[in-house]
Amino acid sequence: MEFSEYVDRRSTEEAIFISPNIQDKEFDWSGTEVELIFHEELRKNTTYVITIGTDVRDVRASNRMANSFSLSFATGDKIDNGMITGKVFDEKPDGVMIFSYRLNDIKADTLDPKYTKPDYLTQTGKDGEFRLTNIAPGMYRLFAVRDEFRNLLYDPETDGVGTTDDVTLTESDSMKSGLKFIIAKEDTTAPRITSAQPVDGSHLSVQFSEPMDTTTIRSSSFAITDTMGRTLVNVLELFPTNFQLTAYTLITDRQYGDSLYLLHVQETVKDKAGYGMSPLAQSKLFTGSGVQDTIPASILFLSIKDSSSKIFSDNSIMVRFSDVIRRAQADSIFRILRNKDSSSVPCIFTWLDPAAVSVKPTIPFAVNETYSLSIVWNYIADLAGNMRKDSITTVQFSIDDPENYGSIEGNFAGFRSETSVIQTENIVDKKQPQKKVKTSAAGKFSFSRLPEGRYVLKAFDDLNKNFMHDAGKPFPFLRAEQFSHYKDTIRVRPRWPVDGVIFKEK
Repeated sequence: MEFSEYVDRRSTEEAIFISPNIQDKEFDWSGTEVELIFHEELRKNTTYVITIGTDVRDVRASNRMANSFSLSFATGDKIDNGMITGKVFDEKPDGVMIFSYRLNDIKADTLDPKYTKPDYLTQTGKDGEFRLTNIAPGMYRLFAVRDEFRNLLYDPETDGVGTTDDVTLTESDSMKSGLKFIIAKEDTTAPRITSAQPVDGSHLSVQFSEPMDTTTIRSSSFAITDTMGRTLVNVLELFPTNFQLTAYTLITDRQYGDSLYLLHVQETVKDKAGYGMSPLAQSKLFTGSGVQDTIPASILFLSIKDSSSKIFSDNSIMVRFSDVIRRAQADSIFRILRNKDSSSVPCIFTWLDPAAVSVKPTIPFAVNETYSLSIVWNYIADLAGNMRKDSITTVQFSIDDPENYGSIEGNFAGFRSETSVIQTENIVDKKQPQKKVKTSAAGKFSFSRLPEGRYVLKAFDDLNKNFMHDAGKPFPFLRAEQFSHYKDTIRVRPRWPVDGVIFKEK
């Protein structure tokens, strides 16, 4: 094989794949040419495909090959002509490996790419597109794998992976096109307690190894035992202390500084992937604290930060405190005034958990007006009765005009309306969060209050109704949820609704 310029030999050798695999081989280099020599007998009546992947780099500028290259040859009297083409959709779609396994001679339920190398493989180009060529007739299972170790095996939690439907090729129907993958790292690890540290004699900070499902966490999920007296220390309340949902604070009965305690978390507590606590790490020893709780609560998070903060007229304001708050005087804690005339704004208070509250006006805020939120600390007490005296925190904010934004409305057809979700993303401003909506029974969707920019639309069939697109699992095999991308980008401008978008699954 000859290249158009000098290439890095190591990257080239690592980028050459042979299907079916030939283990014992040698590379003989001379300038821009390399000779590939096989030192083992090849299979009879078999079509081999040599793929040179896009990881090949030139010597001068370390540029990668734009697309993979394939060469086929046969040890029999014909070359198989089956072909599978498709695309990987990802922020960095180039260099993803496509593993293909022939299912005819194996039990599909036993195929695990962690231990079995593929029968055929190729690599995506810069645009994420791939071509598997010269494949024999049969049924195939394909995986898109970001093979970090280049070992032609799937390594969970290291390699991103995506799945799709199995494909059947026949002599008369030897080509399948339009396969689509989206890849994600699979969570296969049960959560663990990584630390348990007392803050004082009635607060215990618990850290988990990954984000937890808050719906599975209750005070009764935790048991604290004095290892000397074998007495239980009750957990009175708990609340999350970070947005990653990996840290929680437990409010406990009195601890003693000279006692060793065992914290145990029930198996019913689960992570975001649905895995229960690891039996090997669901308990943690800690030494109690004899320090009395004398520190008043403070603000851990406030959804409006300063006078530059803008919200819409029907938005709520979220406040998270550093400790559990007594609710007896909750109505007196917050005061909202309209700056123009200092008129009071009636509000509804909703406690999200023992340390977080949502504040929302009973009548929507007035557009383009400014307001002040005051937090009156002499009405705020934690469970120990700690309070700040004669102190008020005031934050100003303004109400944004929806007319300064655009919108997108349309109809989607392709998946079942009861499980279809449409997602939009501003490709001009990546800092903007993606927005998702469910389609109506008739397939209609609508996005409002979109900042100016260019938007892409994606639809997916949310079969498990978790409002997220799932890339599937290699083993046990679970097909990825179907998805589709709208053919064009959509320009959104202020005061300019975009309607009549017809989005059909391709």
